[in-house]
Amino acid sequence: MSKYISVIIFFIFFGLNQTFGQQFYYFVGFKDKPYYKEIVFSPSLYLSPKAIERRTINGVPLNPNDVPPDTTYINALAKLPLYIHAKSRWFNGCVVLVNSKSIESEIKLLPFVSSVKYLGPANFLSEEKGSREASIKTQLSILEQSFTTRKTATDSIFSGKSHPQISLINADSLLMGEVNGEGILIAVLDAGFYNLDLIPAFKHLFKEKRIIAAWDLVANEEDVFNDDDHGLAVMSCLAAWQPGKIMGTAPKANYILLRTENSYSEYLSEEYFWAIAAEYADSAGADIINSSLGYTKHDEKSMGHKYSELDGKTTIITQAAEIAASKGIIVVASAGNEGDKSWRQISAPADGPNVVAVGAVDKDGQYVGFSSVGPTADKRLKPDLAAMGKNAALIDKNGTIYEGNGTSYACPIVSGTFAQLMQLAPNAGSNKIKEALRLSSLTFYEPDKYIGAGVPNVNLAAKMVQAFGDSIIDIETSEDGKHLLIALNTRRTQKVELKIIHSIIGELSSESVTLQKGLNRVAIKINKKRPKGLCRLIVSFGQRSSEVVFML
Repeated sequence: MSKYISVIIFFIFFGLNQTFGQQFYYFVGFKDKPYYKEIVFSPSLYLSPKAIERRTINGVPLNPNDVPPDTTYINALAKLPLYIHAKSRWFNGCVVLVNSKSIESEIKLLPFVSSVKYLGPANFLSEEKGSREASIKTQLSILEQSFTTRKTATDSIFSGKSHPQISLINADSLLMGEVNGEGILIAVLDAGFYNLDLIPAFKHLFKEKRIIAAWDLVANEEDVFNDDDHGLAVMSCLAAWQPGKIMGTAPKANYILLRTENSYSEYLSEEYFWAIAAEYADSAGADIINSSLGYTKHDEKSMGHKYSELDGKTTIITQAAEIAASKGIIVVASAGNEGDKSWRQISAPADGPNVVAVGAVDKDGQYVGFSSVGPTADKRLKPDLAAMGKNAALIDKNGTIYEGNGTSYACPIVSGTFAQLMQLAPNAGSNKIKEALRLSSLTFYEPDKYIGAGVPNVNLAAKMVQAFGDSIIDIETSEDGKHLLIALNTRRTQKVELKIIHSIIGELSSESVTLQKGLNRVAIKINKKRPKGLCRLIVSFGQRSSEVVFML
């Protein structure tokens, strides 16, 4: 773990890790940040160099919500009989742990406090699961001694049990060509990563120092390897590296592992932990946040969310996800597994307008019934994309490969592809990367509430993110054979002429379309009477034209 990131963790999460009887979480909001103007234009005080670089690439200005909460307020609050559990920059306040709810009235009397919100009881049952003294630093030294590189014999067995989920998104050739997320930082927010540090498929993460940082926000400790194994399964789809057995879509990315979810209970506190973890991911320079978590119902009914709240702006977790996206981070969230239940709809934070919500399909790309559906409460189409979430190849706590179902696994498959695209085009910006993956789907032109734009074609998206100037990127026929799908890039918003000329018959069609600046993909309906054969597509960009030969 780097010294700089260790300092950030200390700054955000410092506190006494103590336990009492029954305790309760509250969020204490502050009225203002009285000295933010003195700090906001010195980003190196609160952002890592990588975070500043990401914001520069994406044109993200500095904002008062970047500045940490006022230390004098925190110090005054800490004089009360409570424990400062975590601090929030974006929501300007602290999560505190108290022994008695009666202290709420005393907190409200502080002149700088704007709000006090009850978040639920503290539940530390998960810590009884058999804690192993296995910090990241300890495991780094152990695994460096035992790790040996293993190479695959042939391309045909490269991805092993992961082949169906990787080939479905057409990412095989990129992975084998070492487009594997190298240099990209992914924050994984989950319920725990049990035994990940002891499983062979993840040893490269420690050998190559790819675990940049880790923190358990529930227990306020560094060890994230002694709790729930849901995050372990998620990491199977992202970071596994065991050629011929199992492969993730971004095995050479760098990772921040953050436990925000207590699998033994469901309270509003976990949404606040998620928000604070997202803040940390931002400050540490994460490029991508993977969240295979979703929230609808809570153990206390009053904390649960109504469908009307899934409007992209109401729940605290969705607000945090949207802020993270505004900082240039690609936030990827599982749609949920309620498709065949009474709720059916997606969960928060998948409802965020700028969050990439991922639904589940089977190995043939067909929607599976458990995958949550849209639209959002304000009638926006969700999910956004889909990947294989039925019979996905996963690793259990004993290192055994098995098959599992859930949008939790479709989500990291997609997150890894974003890392691949960022590796290829590091200066493209998050919006272009997201748009390329959406447009790469064969059904981008007719999205639905089940799988959104559908399953992306990562190989095509890779061509799109590297495109420049006025150019034709790709042309193919839709899966149903009814449309010609043309991918283009333009330097500016403009009207272009598209002509399709058959090698024998001559001109088949001529259409005029308006393209937006940047990436575009046009679906042209194919007349059933059009003959098969060699054709030319000619696109006139103002005074110049480009053409490509293809088979119809």
